[in-house]
Amino acid sequence: MPVKVLVIGGGASGLMAAGRAAACGASVTLLEKMPRLGLKLGITGKGRCNVTNIGTINDYVANFSPDGRFLINALNRFFHHDLTGFLDARGVPTVVERGQRVFPASNRALDVVSALLRFTKEHGVSIIKNCAVKHIRVENNQVIGLDTSRGYFAADRVILATGGASYPQTGSTGDGFRMAQELGHTIAPIRPYLVPLLIKGPYAKELQGLALKNVRASVYARGKKIGEEFGEMLFTHFGISGPIILSLSRAVVDHLDKGRVEISLCLKPALDAKTLDARLIREFQSQGKRQFKNIL
Repeated sequence: MPVKVLVIGGGASGLMAAGRAAACGASVTLLEKMPRLGLKLGITGKGRCNVTNIGTINDYVANFSPDGRFLINALNRFFHHDLTGFLDARGVPTVVERGQRVFPASNRALDVVSALLRFTKEHGVSIIKNCAVKHIRVENNQVIGLDTSRGYFAADRVILATGGASYPQTGSTGDGFRMAQELGHTIAPIRPYLVPLLIKGPYAKELQGLALKNVRASVYARGKKIGEEFGEMLFTHFGISGPIILSLSRAVVDHLDKGRVEISLCLKPALDAKTLDARLIREFQSQGKRQFKNIL
C-alpha cells in the first residue's frame, strides 16, 4: 500500500509538495478551502509573478538575514535553475529582468499556476476544493488524519502548506500557525514583510503614479540608518511601493513600534553634487521654453 499523504493548502508550496510526493509514489490528496487553487500566486507581481531570482545561494541567505543559513540545504537540493527548468518543461519559458528577477516570458502569473496544476495532474493527485481544515488529529504522537469542513480524512502523513496571513481574500488567514501551535510548536509573533509603506502627509498622494528607476532609498530610525536599497520604486495614493520599498519594509516594520521611522530618497545616486549641478544647468539651457516643473 502506498503511503497516504494529505496536503493542506493549494498555493504554490502545496501544489509543488503534492506533485512531488505523488511522483515519489505516495497516494496524495490536496485539500484547499477556497474554490480555486493558486489564488495568491495568480496575482503576485501585478499578475506577472516574479518566480525566482538568479542570485547565488549566498545572496539568498544574505537577503533572508539574520537567520538565512537554515535555507542552505534546501537550496542546494532545489535552486532557481531547477525551478526554471521545471517551468520550461511544462510550457512556461522564463526571462531574466533587472535585479536578476525571473518572470514567465508570457508575463502571466496564471501560466505558472497552470504549470503547477499540470504537475499534480501528471502524477494523479486528488484535489478537493472548498474544504477547510479545522484540526490535525494526532494519536500516540502520530498524525492520523484531518478534521475538515467536509468530514474526517485519514492519513499516514500530513504536509502543512497553508501559507501565512498576508492576504485573507485568497485564503491566507494564518490557519497554519494555529494548527502548528495546537501540535505543540512555538510560534514567533507574525508581522508584515514585503509590503508597501504608508506615508504621513500629502506628498505621496500628490505624486501618485510616479515611477522611479535607479534611485536609492535609505531608512532611518532615531537618526540611525537601518536599511538601504537601490533600484525601482513608485508612489501610490497612500504611500510608496515597488521592489526596493518591499525589501526595506521588514526593517521599517521591526522599528515602527519603537518610534518614528523616516525614509530618504536619492534620485541620482550615481552623481555627486557638482556633476548633478552641471547636468541641471545643461538641461535648463537646452530646454528653456519648457516650464520649470516639466523639466524637473
